[in-house]
Parts: sequence; structure tokens; C-alpha cells
Amino acid sequence: MTPAPLETQPLEASGTGAGVGAVVTFVQPRRLRADAARNRQALIDAAERLFTARGLSVTLDDIAAEAGVNVATAYRHFANKHALIGAFLQQQIEEAVTIAQDAAATPDPWQGITQFLTRTLELLSARRGLVDVFKPGFADEWLERLDAQTEPLLLELIERGRAAGVLREDLAPGDLGVILHMLATVCDIPAADQKVLMYRYLELMLAALRPTGTSLPGTAPTPAEARTAIETAARARSNAATRRATKSRPIR
Repeated sequence: MTPAPLETQPLEASGTGAGVGAVVTFVQPRRLRADAARNRQALIDAAERLFTARGLSVTLDDIAAEAGVNVATAYRHFANKHALIGAFLQQQIEEAVTIAQDAAATPDPWQGITQFLTRTLELLSARRGLVDVFKPGFADEWLERLDAQTEPLLLELIERGRAAGVLREDLAPGDLGVILHMLATVCDIPAADQKVLMYRYLELMLAALRPTGTSLPGTAPTPAEARTAIETAARARSNAATRRATKSRPIR
């Protein structure tokens, strides 16, 4: 008999109230009945759709309506909207870790690297509209957890690729994070078929990972260093855009 799914109950955000910068922590999970598990997942799926379309301005009541459940059911599962965001982020991290685990378990290291970059890029492109949820500072705790779980897997995969002679000797796990960030931005380029464009540049990047007999300049950032730099740059762009918008408003 298959055990019932587990529900992880987020606690109230600490330090920042219910604001966008709230930090969500978790207590021990409890088992759910099948109907309760379906309702919980329906709420998470509805939240993803609404966050993509409208950002974080949506309410838990909006999400309940989108999921087709009553508001009381929504509040039984999640204390507030940010608790629901935490559950969504947890699922995304689990999916990303599974991708890295599957890639590391692939006997052929080149196939493993190709699989990791392809599946992770597809995950990133599918979540590209969730800019508010993944904005700098909001998902830091989750991304740090992702780094801790995936870096050893990717290092082992890269070492196997070097030993097999299919990967360049100076490739590091931090390089893969930067490559994925670069490739994800391709999704912002208008194209008749964005997936085709994305796979075009993925193929170019994969070719660059093959041994060439030359050495790369400098050293790769660690995954944490790369993420911090990317987040800092994104925060600076966001602040600059806010300042420009403020200056352009007419004075009354």
C-alpha cells in the first residue's frame, strides 16, 4: 500500500513580517489523506500560474479560487501566501536536485552533463515568468540549499568526464551555473520558436565543454559566488529601473 504524501508546514516568516523578503522555515512533515494531498498540490499549481501572470500581488483567496477549492481549505494547508510560496520553492529545489542526481548516476559522463544542462535549462525557462518569486534576496535560503546538495554531484560528474577525456580539464561546477544563467537569458529574446533558439545556444555551449588543448583564463566562481554576483547585478538593475520610473512620473 502506497503511503500518503507528506505535508511540510511552513512557520510564520521571521524578521520581515509577511513582506516579500520573508524567510520561511519548516517544521516536521505530517501525512496527508489523498484528497487533502490533491487539494494542497492544486493550490501550489494554481499559485504558480497566478504568480507567473500577476506576480506576488495575488492573495491566498485568489489562489484558492484559481485552484477550485474554498478559502478555508487553503488556510488549512497554508497560514498565508508566503507559506504557500515556500512550499512551491521546496518543490522546485527538489526537482532541481533530482535532475542533478539523475545526471550524476548516468554511466556516460558526457550524457550526464548534457542531460543536466538540458533538463535544468528547461526547468529554468518554464519558470522564467516567476520573477517576483525568484527575485534577489527572496529565495536565497532555497538556492543555498540547492548549491549544497548539487555541487558534490556535479563535481563527481565533471571528474568522471575529465577522466574519460570528454570534458575539458579546467571545467568546474561554478562554470555550469554561469552557463545556465547565460542560456536562460536566451528565453528573453523574441523568436518564432524560443525553444529552438534555446537549444541552438545549448549546443554551442556543449561544444565549448569539449577538450580543446587550450586553457581557460582565470578561475571559475563557486556556485555561491556566481549566484551572489548575479543577484547583486539583478538587484542593481531593479533599483535603477525603479529610480527611472520614479523620475518619469509627473509632479503633481
